[in-house]
Amino acid sequence: MEHQAINPPELFVGKAFSQTYSVRAAERLIFLSGQVDCDREGRVRNPDDLEAQLKGTLDNIEIGLQAQGASMRDLVKVNIYVVDLRPEQLARIREIRSAYFDADRPPAVTLLGVERLAFEGLKVEIEVIAAQ
Repeated sequence: MEHQAINPPELFVGKAFSQTYSVRAAERLIFLSGQVDCDREGRVRNPDDLEAQLKGTLDNIEIGLQAQGASMRDLVKVNIYVVDLRPEQLARIREIRSAYFDADRPPAVTLLGVERLAFEGLKVEIEVIAAQ
């Protein structure tokens, strides 16, 4: 299977995402439901702590991918939803997610600010698509 991340010179080059991403002859696509920083009983682990929740959420994504026999290297599309997103948070969000993503071939990423998420105290939710 061939993965290809291309950043056309006419578009902004991101530090932790690819502008375009393609997969040729994927045997399967893996879709993870939106993940949050909750334990197995559904309790928010780090209420109102964006950085801790971002790490916990990415850890949960790794668990979900491993259950499907995949890894973070297989990610092709990531949507990140942050409650009350502020510009001064962007650098830290990028730094944390970059520690989890393939540095040579990061997935396509969308980062959105939202008003609220499903549970009180949640600051971040992430949904992903992986290809193998």
